Formats: sequence, structure tokens, C-alpha cells
Amino acid sequence: MSDNKKKIGKPDRNLISFKQNYEFDYAVRQLKKQFPDETKQDVKDALIKAAKKVEPSEGREKIMKEARKKLRN
Repeated sequence: MSDNKKKIGKPDRNLISFKQNYEFDYAVRQLKKQFPDETKQDVKDALIKAAKKVEPSEGREKIMKEARKKLRN
């Protein structure tokens, strides 16, 4: 199911759609800002691994937090 861009707000803002390239790229850019020494590919890999560990319904912040942990190690 594609993202309905007319439906905005907290429920949509709380999720990352890995099927939508622009949402995935946005999350990668946000992490890259926090970890400028990491390569873009390392950031993508950390984000994908975090998404596999955390349920998507748990939200963007849990996925981002898990990705940050992976990038620190």
C-alpha cells in the first residue's frame, strides 16, 4: 500500500516506510548528520538492521535509537 501524502499527522510521522525511497533517504540523512564520519552505506546498513530488530509499529524513534546504537559500536 502506498503512502497517502494527503493523510499527514502523528500516525504517519511516527513511522518510516522503507518502501518509500524519500522516507528512507530522509532517515539516512538524519543519521548521517549525527554520524558524519560514517559512510552513507554504513548508515543505511545500521538503519536496515535496526528496522529488522524493532517492530515497525513501535515507531520511528525506536528504530532511529537502535540505529544510533549500532553506529556507536
